Amino acid sequence: MGEGIAEVQDRLISVAVGGGGVGELARIVADVLGGAVVVTDEEGRELARAGTRRGRADTIRAAARARGRRLGELVLNHAGLDDSGRRILEHAAAVTALVLLIRSSASAAEEKARGELLTDILAGRDEVRDRARRLGVDLDSPHCVVVVTGAARLAPAAARFAGAHGGLAVEHDGHVVLLLPGADAADHANRCAHTLGAELRRPVTAGAAPARESVAHAHAEARRCLTALLALGGTGRGASAEQLGFVGLVLADRPEPKVFVRATLGPLLDHDARRGTRLVPTLRAYFAAGRSPTRAKDLLNVHVNTVAQRMERIGSLLGPGWQEPGRALEVELALRLLDLM
Repeated sequence: MGEGIAEVQDRLISVAVGGGGVGELARIVADVLGGAVVVTDEEGRELARAGTRRGRADTIRAAARARGRRLGELVLNHAGLDDSGRRILEHAAAVTALVLLIRSSASAAEEKARGELLTDILAGRDEVRDRARRLGVDLDSPHCVVVVTGAARLAPAAARFAGAHGGLAVEHDGHVVLLLPGADAADHANRCAHTLGAELRRPVTAGAAPARESVAHAHAEARRCLTALLALGGTGRGASAEQLGFVGLVLADRPEPKVFVRATLGPLLDHDARRGTRLVPTLRAYFAAGRSPTRAKDLLNVHVNTVAQRMERIGSLLGPGWQEPGRALEVELALRLLDLM
């Protein structure tokens, strides 16, 4: 170790004063002491790593504390430290705590500003666009609202997730609400449930809706979707109203029967349009005949084998399980809506 303790302390303090990060601090410690250094936050997540572990080494830990709070830890793998080395590690931990405290304060301030912005958006207040733009959020582009529930410390995890994806998050009316850029509500719901659930190691359930008309309307629809998911035993999953099929159609803030029909019967409609077949009329006759191919042939005025062949094709397009009670009900409802439209 070529540098004295005072010199190393000066280097570490210069990093903190100059706005440097924990990665730079870790590199200094590894450079001065040798070995491998890992910096973690208060929840044990790795923030930075530097140096190389060589041969057999001891694990030496130094807590990064400030204002009576444990903000993180320096973990050094080293073959053996003398007293001066330990003092350097302890001083590095103290400087690391200062850097983490500054970062935490800045992050908390930004998180508060972003949460207040989303609260005002949900309340329908005016004059939010300029504030949103300053925080990097373009409210004129497509967004989705996601409402999540199910785990302790969900709010800070959701805020980190939203910030990493250019969105906003806030605790609101007993749930955590996220506003995320993009129009795919189902994808947002699935990713929120999966990512937040994995981070918190608890089931997280998410309902989502696209903010087509307003964020407030999308929030109401997303909450209803979340309620339906929980009632249907979907804890730990994410879904949009569209994914919930008929239930989603009923729950939607602005029901869109065309979307439901398309999602349910799309493969049959496309096949008939492309090849001039009559799969949709055959399916309609099948339901009208009490799901009897024999009686359906009379309604269609074709041979029963023709009905059987068409039903086999319908099954291949709609996928396995389409005749199970829940799916069959949605298919029949879609046919009725198609007739009305």
